[in-house]
Amino acid sequence: MIVRLAWRSIWRNKRRTLITMTSISLGLTIAIFFTALVEGVFRQVVNEAIRMQAGHITLENPEYQTSPAVDLRIGGVENLRRRIEGIEAVEQTKLLIWGQGVANSGAGGVGVMVMGVEPSVEMKTSPLAQDIVAGAYLADSDDRMVVLGGHLAEQLKLKLGSKIVLTTNNAQGQLVEELCRVKGIFRTGSDEIDGYLIQIPATFARRVFGLGDDEATQLGVILKRPGDQAVVIDAITPMVAGKDIAVLPWQSILPEVASFIRLRRTSNGVFQGLLFVIILFTILNTLLMSVIEREREFAVLLALGTPVRQLKGQLFVESACIACLGGLAGMVLGGSLALALQIWGLDLASIMPKGVTISGFAVSTTIHANLTPPILYWIGGIVLGATLLLSFMPMRRITQVHIAETLR
Repeated sequence: MIVRLAWRSIWRNKRRTLITMTSISLGLTIAIFFTALVEGVFRQVVNEAIRMQAGHITLENPEYQTSPAVDLRIGGVENLRRRIEGIEAVEQTKLLIWGQGVANSGAGGVGVMVMGVEPSVEMKTSPLAQDIVAGAYLADSDDRMVVLGGHLAEQLKLKLGSKIVLTTNNAQGQLVEELCRVKGIFRTGSDEIDGYLIQIPATFARRVFGLGDDEATQLGVILKRPGDQAVVIDAITPMVAGKDIAVLPWQSILPEVASFIRLRRTSNGVFQGLLFVIILFTILNTLLMSVIEREREFAVLLALGTPVRQLKGQLFVESACIACLGGLAGMVLGGSLALALQIWGLDLASIMPKGVTISGFAVSTTIHANLTPPILYWIGGIVLGATLLLSFMPMRRITQVHIAETLR
């Protein structure tokens, strides 16, 4: 009976009910949409940054992060790759050979970071391979070929086919000079990457830096699902037991990106909190007005002998019905908008012509949301639970109704 009375009661004043439902649904829509949008941007930043580097997990010499040098390499990488790729959660492994040097041309010299890569693997995993604006990306069969950033090419006045001399020290400390040709030019949108990074084939990089055929400075692991990172690290750790190899998550390799995401998540949490306060204040105000406007109704019911707990129960069910209807509408609308953004994306190139860089990494100007079931459940559950808790405050006014004065 209480449920039937509550359902009829909320539709006696359709305007008030619809206002309350609208405030709940719009607030929930905004919260879900922007949470999914922020999570999508974070996912995009992480995905593009780690795939350009070594991946979700990196195997390297324990001292490499402290003082990166080409002589701090790891061995037995081919056997490790076969074993790691046997893990179900692993999508791909990739080896990298890092070194520093000077790129020289007729226009002068520039200090550069040289990155030895496996072209066939990079074509499948790295966003940089898709950013070639002139020429072509490297091939596994290439020798003495390089791809470099557009800013670096402009500094050294290089074009496709131009000669470039790489000067560096190998793992034995010997000075090495190699004559190469420019095969491709890329533009990622990051001045740092486009101005100092050069990629060469891994076989050529081993010869330049004096590494063995089974050695590399880093062995990266790319996962199918980022959430499996801890599980895969636990699976890899026994494989390198007794070897001078550290197994590190991407958060240790790219601390600037990890710090940026933590900071943004905190600020987003504050924004969401303020949004929830506004939503709940609107809901509380509407519920209070609902009780104040119905004081005569409550006085009549109390005069007829209706128990106070029954009136409170009816008011609680009314709040629950409104919260469920408004919450459901908000989840459907917010989820639909976030899903549409996740599928089709939003291109911001017109308002960000110079692109977007985060911690030195370029991010695509086409952003996608990342809608997950927990976002819907948690945000919807918080609003529903808070609305039910707020309903207890207007209930107190029922006990404060003066029957005789109200009816008079």
